[in-house]
Amino acid sequence: MGITAMGKTTRLLPLVLTAAALVPLAHENPSPDPSRRSYQEIPLDGLSVRAQTEPYGMVGITWPDGVRDVSARVRVERDGKWTDWQTLHVEDDHGPDPSAPEGIARSGTEPLWVADATGVQASAVTGAGAAVAGAKVVLIQPGVLGSDSEDVGGVEAQAGKAPYPMPLMVSRKRWGADERLRAYNGASCVRPKYTTTVLAAFVHHTADRNDYTRTQVPAMVRAMYAYHVKSRGWCDLGYNFLVDRFGRIFEGRAGGAQLPVLGAHTASYNANSFGVAVIGNFEQTAPPAAMLESTARVIAWKLDANYRSPLATVVLDGNRLHTVSGHRDTKPTACPGTQLYKQLGWLKQRVNTLMGGSFTTPIYVFAQKLGFRNIGQPFWGEHPTRTGRAAYFGTRDVFYSVATGPHSTAGAFRTRFRRLGAGSARIGLPITEAYQVAGGARQKFQRGWLVWDRRDRQVQLVYGRVS
Repeated sequence: MGITAMGKTTRLLPLVLTAAALVPLAHENPSPDPSRRSYQEIPLDGLSVRAQTEPYGMVGITWPDGVRDVSARVRVERDGKWTDWQTLHVEDDHGPDPSAPEGIARSGTEPLWVADATGVQASAVTGAGAAVAGAKVVLIQPGVLGSDSEDVGGVEAQAGKAPYPMPLMVSRKRWGADERLRAYNGASCVRPKYTTTVLAAFVHHTADRNDYTRTQVPAMVRAMYAYHVKSRGWCDLGYNFLVDRFGRIFEGRAGGAQLPVLGAHTASYNANSFGVAVIGNFEQTAPPAAMLESTARVIAWKLDANYRSPLATVVLDGNRLHTVSGHRDTKPTACPGTQLYKQLGWLKQRVNTLMGGSFTTPIYVFAQKLGFRNIGQPFWGEHPTRTGRAAYFGTRDVFYSVATGPHSTAGAFRTRFRRLGAGSARIGLPITEAYQVAGGARQKFQRGWLVWDRRDRQVQLVYGRVS
């Protein structure tokens, strides 16, 4: 079947200071290599901590899982000057489903991009004003890669009219994901996890700054990836997709952008959904038009491939929600920001327009005739193959080309055809359904047959001209 880590960093010995003391760290190299990545954790033992540090680009604060009602804020030193204090946003439900935990989870703030800082002062207190036991300040330097200044590439756009084509996307490889990092929290995190299908999209904002540059975004995504894995204890980047203010779409969690990868974005609503995070804070600032358009495009592609209407409602975790929802539709929260949330009505209509308002592909019509109760829901939604199109459902795979029309494979025939390469197999696409013959069953393909023998219960491949 076609389904298919920020590098190992040295844990620096932190400089831990209480109250407002400030003691500089000596740097051997006054002009550090911009490509160097680092990860620092500073224990926040009292009400605040202040320190000179190695250069870093992103900051966050974490604390033991289960601690609630924490307020956190930071200020940073850049070029010898301290910024004003800034509140860090806390979104407890930006993460894995509590019933399906990942790694060794820690609660924490949303991370904040600071670009290039060499000092930090941070505070984290409970609602009663007490220090938070076990809190840590996390400082991440994602480094600079040569590809950061390159424009979109990697996951290519796919041509076609229906369903809506896959938009151009920055692949994990292109934005610099170190896949070794997915093993950081244990072997169980290495293999991506999948949910049954795609029923809905959740829109988030990262609650980060809005004035980042084009070349900074890949580094921001790398830093967020490291923060989610090393600081929050998750298996991977939490979101399935991210969109920057310039309208570029970034592939998020590993496992295949086309597949129903189980994310860590909306807690108990993660199953059968995907999360799209727009990079920035849109509580008071309106999202740019390019960002909204690309968000609509990635949602249209995922929903159309799985035959879901953006104007419908679905039931997730026992609650009825819109197919396109904001994070705040699941709980009291500011996410995805008031100004972005106001655009959800427009977003649904735009997605519907991009999708054409209905499902009319030959594969969809054929699946309807078979009955979705019989074949299950789409797992790998409708997608192009080398010779046509395909969609993988719960119990059947359906293939289509102009030359063959729509046909499906099931059971042992499905398994064998996938092993042969399915839509790219030398035997071609199916031109009949499986049918009974003496001693077993047979299915015709463009350049041969698959034959199931009842005696040895094996499916044999026979090449030859099909009459």
